[in-house]
Amino acid sequence: MQSSRVYNQAAFLLRRRPFTESSVLIDLFSRTYGRVVLIAKGARKVKSRWRGSLLPFQPLVAAWSGRGDVKTVTAIETDTPAHPLEGKALYCGYYLNELILRMLPRFDPYEGLFDNYDEVLAKMARDTDLEWNLRIFEKQLLQYLGYGMHLENDVDHGKRIDPDCRYCYLPGTGPVQLDNSGDGVWIHGSTLLALDTGKVRAHRERKEAKVLLRTLVDYHLGGQLLRTRAVYARLFSSNSAVNSVAAD
Repeated sequence: MQSSRVYNQAAFLLRRRPFTESSVLIDLFSRTYGRVVLIAKGARKVKSRWRGSLLPFQPLVAAWSGRGDVKTVTAIETDTPAHPLEGKALYCGYYLNELILRMLPRFDPYEGLFDNYDEVLAKMARDTDLEWNLRIFEKQLLQYLGYGMHLENDVDHGKRIDPDCRYCYLPGTGPVQLDNSGDGVWIHGSTLLALDTGKVRAHRERKEAKVLLRTLVDYHLGGQLLRTRAVYARLFSSNSAVNSVAAD
């Protein structure tokens, strides 16, 4: 059973929703307790003590209490300055938030992923290669959830990935050299190795990595649709970083 009182938790706001006339429900991604849902009483009032704190991409220190699945905020304040996401980076951030909301179970700690999230927000705030930063975070998210990608060896022979060969990556299995099922994503070995090292060079690798990660995320979402993808597709052209997440 979760502790009835929690103090001084590093956290980020993922989402806020109206709850009562004066209160809101908030989804937090906390470093030690993972994803939690809390009631922030009085947060909708003009003179709320939470005013200015319940913002996305703002590092927070939070406290809460309660024994049920939905607990009550007892304290929340800003920590370090917010990650100043703007334009395309802002929409990339909302995409990451939706991934976390849809894929992470409540109350399971993912301290490493929390640090990865903080790091990728900082990178996106500097507008450093938005598209590739998203790919790396998607890979990290799958890894922490137990769906780690096979990027060094093929799964049918156990041989080292050859950068010059093409493989069929089967969701739930990994890269194979031959496949007649039609269920996989054909991808060059150089792309798998780029995802493994986190270093990308060629446009082809970026394009293939986008298709592969989207396929794997959708597979593990089990048919759930990501609303942010549809929004991004309407807002940005096909060659934007965000639409690399949203578009075919």
